[in-house]
Amino acid sequence: MDVYRLREKLHDDLLEDLLMARAISPQDAGLFLEPDYAAQSHDPFLLPDMQKAVDRILLALKNNEKVSVWSDYDCDGIPGGVMLSDFLRTVGLEVRHYIPHRHKEGYGLNKEGIDELAAEGVTLVVTIDLGTTEGENVTYAKTKGIDIIITDHHLVQLPAEELSSRSPSTEDGIGVRVQKVLPPAVAVINPKRPDSKYPFDGLCGAGVAWKLVQAILIKNRPADFNEGQEKWYLDLVGIATLSDMVPLVDENRMLAHFGLKVLRRARRPGLAALLQMLKIKPATLTEDDIGFMISPRINAASRMDNPAIAAKMLAATEKEEGAELARQLNKINDERKTLVAGIVKEANKRLNVSELSESPLIVMGSPSWRPGVLGLVASKLVESHKKTVFLWGREGGEVLRGSCRSSGHVNVVELMQGAGDAFDHFGGHHASGGFSVSEEKIHELAARLREAYEAAGNKEMPEEEILVERSIDLAEVSFALKQLDKLAPFGVGNQKPLFIFPGVTIASGKVFGKTANHLELSLAKGNARVAGIAFFTTGENFTKKVEMGNKADIVGHIERDWRGGPRIRIVDVI
Repeated sequence: MDVYRLREKLHDDLLEDLLMARAISPQDAGLFLEPDYAAQSHDPFLLPDMQKAVDRILLALKNNEKVSVWSDYDCDGIPGGVMLSDFLRTVGLEVRHYIPHRHKEGYGLNKEGIDELAAEGVTLVVTIDLGTTEGENVTYAKTKGIDIIITDHHLVQLPAEELSSRSPSTEDGIGVRVQKVLPPAVAVINPKRPDSKYPFDGLCGAGVAWKLVQAILIKNRPADFNEGQEKWYLDLVGIATLSDMVPLVDENRMLAHFGLKVLRRARRPGLAALLQMLKIKPATLTEDDIGFMISPRINAASRMDNPAIAAKMLAATEKEEGAELARQLNKINDERKTLVAGIVKEANKRLNVSELSESPLIVMGSPSWRPGVLGLVASKLVESHKKTVFLWGREGGEVLRGSCRSSGHVNVVELMQGAGDAFDHFGGHHASGGFSVSEEKIHELAARLREAYEAAGNKEMPEEEILVERSIDLAEVSFALKQLDKLAPFGVGNQKPLFIFPGVTIASGKVFGKTANHLELSLAKGNARVAGIAFFTTGENFTKKVEMGNKADIVGHIERDWRGGPRIRIVDVI
């Protein structure tokens, strides 16, 4: 099976096998399979500074202050910002939802936006999914008469020497040292603060904002805001949780579970219209529909310079308005796909006629390329060329911005660190990152990254072994699907199970899609027949050639098709 290893079968019960493989004990299985809202909602006041934040918001309510919710422009920040803005308006505050422009303002707080809000009379800003490292901008806001409450889930940048002693009982313990590096905000609510007592640090940005909502209601629930009414906001928290690659365990699993329940009611006119446009039945909406259909469209809004469209669509209360905004968002996404396809085509053409085709890295750019889509382009180039990719473009001004994606063999952050001062700014994770570079140094970039790559020892990671959960007969697919429904939603920390279906006959097949880049097969064994589908491949990258009438072992996931019936999402034919 080459890179595939079949997990040893432990029991006859599929669900028991899958729970054990995920280290879910029999004692924890009940809550995992049937999440409980009350039991899995941790006390919000265990989060640092929560009481300070609630007190300041209630003061703003008492004084009729104007408030701004300042959210990130991605699929965590936008739903979280809509959720918190709507809630604060419901309890009586005047609120403006501010979303910075991805390219003109960049990530986080900025002085121009703060000036704009100050001119409008805003005296309190609550952030979503940003702010933990924004000391300078928080200080600037104070000079403009604006208090800041930060809700965020990004790491606190505490110097290593500050972590040498973690005793909170001493006068200069960890809590005191954390305060020294945090921005001078009214409150910094972040479960990843080293001094946090919150039992779960995996919340997304919208999830942290949700805890603020819960805390406000504990201290001051309006008379006309019924107990449990806040749960209707979980559709937005669910979208963010399922979109932001946070672990779907503990409180996140509960939020995603109930978020999907609310989403299936299709109560938001904009989302309902978008689902109808995409031919997705609300009643059978899954995490895959969120991840592959909804999230890309929300993200496309900021990539194409108009994040407000996504926020307005989610916030719309009228059917006609929601439908029009959904059409606009879908059009923006189509434009994004066209733009990405054009850049991919141009990049591939340049690769075919340049020495870059021989390099272990792909480093290229153009002043005409839009930075907001280059992460998507880089991912496609990694997929087709199996190389680490750095791409840059320009969106006004003299600073060039870009994105990078790793082939899996190198750490892009380490490469950027190794390139010295080639970058103005950079950041990210092992597999992906972003950067900015001046026009003066752009011509050095490829050589500097190549030097960093060679200095790192040109390390190649061994091919990763892929664990197959178990072998399943084709006739068992329908039964298995019902068991898998109990484990959903799937994501980080609860990966979708991978199965092998042995001795399957490929009865028939066809390619489909506008560019004929998807594959559909009819799989048969005995009296059983199940559809198999593979997106963005026609089978040329499978281990075994796809030939009609031949037998093969199919590696894939079991899922529902658009009608609700079972099918196999094909990973490989071996």
